Amino acid sequence: MPATASPPGVTYVHGLVRPVGVHVPRDWYVPSDAFGWRAVVVLFGVLFGALASLPWLVDRWGLLAMAPVLPLIGAYVYKLTILMHECCHRTLFRARPTNDLVGLVCGGVLVTSYDAFCRAHWQHHRHCGTEEDGEESDYLTLQDASASGLVLHLLKPLLGVQAARMALAALRAIVGRRGAGGGPPAAAAHQARPRAPIVSPAAQIGAIVACQLGIALLATGFGRHPWLALVYPATAATFGLFFSRVRAFCEHVRLDRHVGECSVRSHLPNPIDRTFFYTLNMNLHVEHHLFPQVPACHLPRVREHLRDIGYLQPAMTSRSILGTIAGVLGDARRRRRRAIA
Repeated sequence: MPATASPPGVTYVHGLVRPVGVHVPRDWYVPSDAFGWRAVVVLFGVLFGALASLPWLVDRWGLLAMAPVLPLIGAYVYKLTILMHECCHRTLFRARPTNDLVGLVCGGVLVTSYDAFCRAHWQHHRHCGTEEDGEESDYLTLQDASASGLVLHLLKPLLGVQAARMALAALRAIVGRRGAGGGPPAAAAHQARPRAPIVSPAAQIGAIVACQLGIALLATGFGRHPWLALVYPATAATFGLFFSRVRAFCEHVRLDRHVGECSVRSHLPNPIDRTFFYTLNMNLHVEHHLFPQVPACHLPRVREHLRDIGYLQPAMTSRSILGTIAGVLGDARRRRRRAIA
């Protein structure tokens, strides 16, 4: 079933109807350095701590002992994309160079181009819901998917088939061989114009090499178990991409989406989602899309404001990631039954 046309008289702003005259105070646009550095310490601390525990776990209890840690490593690898996302908006810290430095390190850990990631994300905000969306816009292709097809779509990253392609696209973007992140043709054409990189290609390659060497030393116990060097890239390429796809699916997928509409959904905080999917208040995704330059530290205040003026509707918020998936799969099954009848 193709997406239906937008109803007349309704203006969509990233899939949302922004009330006329709705604003937030100017001081909500000011980042908090304390919030930013706390996020850096927590996210990098948990990830590096989990990696450092691998040789100790293997020495003490054997190979299987590290199995429970692998999903956690994948989750925090993925959460670094949220940290890098906030740096791209220049809203993690007050100073732009600090945002770009932390974003550069995130790119090194993630083996991706900070420059390409930022430009693709800016395209996402400009063109969300259209073919020009520069990020993972798979939500545009799922209108006719069956429930089983949606499940396969969500599980596919666990096979690791995307990782090599994404790493190659990132390296190509760094050396300027194509547009940011291998986006769609219209976006690539737009980005083909000469532009100055956010950070230099040499700095991006240097960050990747330095970060990956450091991670390998940490994960192997400084060479004690050389084979453990494979754990980080394998976990990032499977669990990391899996958590990323599930979050993007839950934030933007809606089977009755209008043409050109970027459907956006927020999620209420809960222990499972906090552990594996969200950090920096990015579960408040409706609020972020309405006010993309408001720092993440202020998004709870934005939500409270929107609730007070009666803007937020029940359909804009889900209680959990699992609840969203169950709801979308239920919609797909009901649509299938109606088609058969």
